[in-house]
Amino acid sequence: MEQYNVLIYGSGAVGIYFGGKLFQAGFNVVFVDTKDKVEDLRDTTFSIRSNIAKDYDFTPTLVDDVSNLPAQDIILVCVKAFQTYDIALNLLPVIKPTTIILSLQNGLENERILSDLLGKNLVLGSVIYFNGIVENETTVTQLAPGQVIFGELDHQGSEREEWLSEIFSHADINHKISRKINYEMWRKFIWNNAYNSISALTNSTLRQIHLSEGILPTIRRMMSEVQQVAEAEGVQIPNSTIDELLNVNLEYADVKPSMLKDIEAGRMPEIEALIGVVLRKAAKHGISVPANQTLYNLIQLALINQSIKAN
Repeated sequence: MEQYNVLIYGSGAVGIYFGGKLFQAGFNVVFVDTKDKVEDLRDTTFSIRSNIAKDYDFTPTLVDDVSNLPAQDIILVCVKAFQTYDIALNLLPVIKPTTIILSLQNGLENERILSDLLGKNLVLGSVIYFNGIVENETTVTQLAPGQVIFGELDHQGSEREEWLSEIFSHADINHKISRKINYEMWRKFIWNNAYNSISALTNSTLRQIHLSEGILPTIRRMMSEVQQVAEAEGVQIPNSTIDELLNVNLEYADVKPSMLKDIEAGRMPEIEALIGVVLRKAAKHGISVPANQTLYNLIQLALINQSIKAN
């Protein structure tokens, strides 16, 4: 297969894992990150450790400036949602009419931001299921099976979907093309919104949350509120989807959702991307979302208190 150019924006767990798979498959993979991080990691070997697949080590090219790179065939955006706007403009020198951009991020607004700034013809909708942790900034331990779901945002099939599927198959990346990617994006968001919020506030794994049956009505209420917002935005979420999302897959039961991991690591959690966006969209449509508002307020208070203690 031709050695296509692939840009991975962000060298966290998601970027290292999927970039590593594409690197191993023989593609021209370049990582982009901040100047400080690139200087710290330059010529460093990245490692992927997993009980699911073979371990893999690789030494990628890392840059903090893309202006000297050739146009890219694929760009995977693997940064926090609140960084999307800032990094999008940095991609202008390396896009071409046939570039495919995928957001492997949390939240609902990333595709819109990338489309507005770079062109909607470049962006596919996508959903990522992956859980891993980064040790010493260079080693990713995969904790559960991963998958990428992608598709055209207008739900019309395209040749580039099939082409990207061939690339991912060659790189042994578990993936699926969806003709209803907007539903898939909201489905993942409904799960993320409820479980990330409660996990972050209570310092609980998914298993611990489900052992406390008293919290399940709150989870259902949060999901139902987001369901109403999704429908106001034109995406129908059946009640059966909410029932499915309330059941924890045992493969992921001991997982800590991303917001809790960020708080534990002293990083800024994606509270706006995972809860604040619900409040804003609900207000636009005149929908009451008291459970989401309460969780948002409590997490904000917890972060303020944590900051005060740290100082």
